[in-house]
Amino acid sequence: MKRLIAAACVLALACSAVWAGDPAKDAASKPMSAQHAEMMKAEMMKCAVCKHMAAHLDEIGPIQTDVVKLNDGFAQIHNVPPAKAAALHAACDEMSKAGEASLSMTDEQAKTQLCPMCQGIRDAMKAGAHMSQGKTKTGDMMVLTSTDPKVQSQIVALGDKCAMMAAGPQATR
Repeated sequence: MKRLIAAACVLALACSAVWAGDPAKDAASKPMSAQHAEMMKAEMMKCAVCKHMAAHLDEIGPIQTDVVKLNDGFAQIHNVPPAKAAALHAACDEMSKAGEASLSMTDEQAKTQLCPMCQGIRDAMKAGAHMSQGKTKTGDMMVLTSTDPKVQSQIVALGDKCAMMAAGPQATR
């Protein structure tokens, strides 16, 4: 069960790297440039987990991502147009299997085969983080928490990174 939950965590967080934000919702935001999207896709293809999402970006994106801080972790919600939900769910299922497999990697393998986000999720899960997740009609939801203050600090850092990624490249300008 822990492996399944960890895999779901990996898939949900990796989804946030795909196509974040909703330009129509935030007038100040700008769509990701094609060049930035291609660079992100190339980086995702290097990760044993994220590559399963990257392979389907064109049929899934854009993904709207919301990150919510909780008292003991964070929640992340992804939404796509209803017509693209099945493609998102299928890609997330592939990522889930890869995420589960990542838990049996050695630490050295994880450093070379996983992106920093997936490494962080793997580390938090191995340290005892609790994950809940589920599919929605238009996306998915993931909640990562812990009662251990040390693990909570890991989770908060991951949540902050997810929120920054969800804000898109325009947030760093």
